[in-house]
Amino acid sequence: MEWIERLNTAINYIEDNLTSVIDYQEICKISCCSLTKFQQMFSITCGIPVSEYIRNRKMTIAAHKLINTDIKIIDLALDLGYESPESFTRAYRSFHDISPSETRKTGKCDEFYKIIIQVQIYGGTYKMGNKPIMLIETDRIIIRKFELTDWKDLQEIAISKENSPFANCDHAWPTDVNGIKDACKYFATEQQIWAVEVKSLKKVVCFINFNFMDNEQSLDIGHVINDKYLDFGYDYEALKALYNYAFLELGAKQIQAKWALHDNEKLAPLYKLGMKVLETNISNNFSPNTDGTISQFEGCKLVVTKDEWITNPVK
Repeated sequence: MEWIERLNTAINYIEDNLTSVIDYQEICKISCCSLTKFQQMFSITCGIPVSEYIRNRKMTIAAHKLINTDIKIIDLALDLGYESPESFTRAYRSFHDISPSETRKTGKCDEFYKIIIQVQIYGGTYKMGNKPIMLIETDRIIIRKFELTDWKDLQEIAISKENSPFANCDHAWPTDVNGIKDACKYFATEQQIWAVEVKSLKKVVCFINFNFMDNEQSLDIGHVINDKYLDFGYDYEALKALYNYAFLELGAKQIQAKWALHDNEKLAPLYKLGMKVLETNISNNFSPNTDGTISQFEGCKLVVTKDEWITNPVK
């Protein structure tokens, strides 16, 4: 795993030079690759461009200095490599949604922590979930563990799922209060189940499950989104982050998903993530019709491999 060690060493170099000049040629030497390759690998592994990472970390350092020291804003701007207090303030407000003076007055700020990349290997194979992620954050969403207080949001997701024309292509979900609270309690204890919270709404809109990883290191991932939010791309954003995690942390060689071939709305983010239909099949519905008969649906298996993910990174 030499590339992980090099990437972590490069991140350490960046961290040590956030308040001075970052020499990208030195980063290339550390990572033993071209700048273009480093930028690509950083983005794939960490989920954000290196330039954005540097900016976010500088804004975090800036907030801490504003709160804990008497440094002047003009001096802080120059320390962090900004040509003027105005350009620094614009970048600061873009990250924190408040001005530097407001942070100094109120102590309010956002945090972007240093990234440390780890891969855990056990007995010659990757053990899914032994050291799980607890939180992934993007510009719009937080991917985290379910909490007991999420039950109302989960109930909305369940009702949305059960009202879908493709509801019978999966096991029925409970929608009553007691049933959904029990489900939420179970989800909160499972390492492989994730809640996708929209930061601006403070609401969980999507459920994602790492169903299993087989002996061929193929990870099956399923998701259910509240259909009120289908057009906002939250499911795509969350799946993209978790696909990165699965390939680069869990050792998955490919990711697969199985669902109804004609559910275009649910499959849309999977196609956008580079998944392709590998096979189709005819399956029985999980629930009978009102007359007791069992209908069938055309299912499909979609796949994207690790090589495809790395060589053709999605935007």
